Amino acid sequence: MPEVVMQPWPWYVAGPLIGLVVPFVYWYGGKEWGVSSTLRHLCAATVPARIEYFQYDWWKKGAWHLAMASGMILGGFIGGRVLSGPDDVVGISEATHSDLAGLGVTDFTGMVPDDVFALAVLF
Repeated sequence: MPEVVMQPWPWYVAGPLIGLVVPFVYWYGGKEWGVSSTLRHLCAATVPARIEYFQYDWWKKGAWHLAMASGMILGGFIGGRVLSGPDDVVGISEATHSDLAGLGVTDFTGMVPDDVFALAVLF
C-alpha cells in the first residue's frame, strides 16, 4: 500500500479524486469546503476585541473549517517532508532550463531558484 501512495499518480486519476472530495464532503457531512471563511472563524476565536462581526458561536460554525485548514497544513507538511525522498527534485525540460538561463536564472538546486525568490533580489 505505501508504494501506491509514494508513486506519482496520473493527472486523470488524481484530478477527479481531488475534485470529487468537495461534493462528497458536502453531500455526506453537509459541510461547506472553503478556506477564506476560516480566517473569519480564526479571528472570532482569537481576537479579543468586541467587534460585532466576530461575535458569534465560532465553535459551532467554524470548528469544521479550522480543522480542515489545519489538516491541509499538516497534509502539506507530511507530503513535502515525510513522504518525499532526499533525491526528489523538480524536473524541468532542457528548453525551460535554457529559457530560464536566458532570463538570468542560474541556480537550479532547490525547489525554487534563489535568483528569483531570494530576499536580496527584492531590494
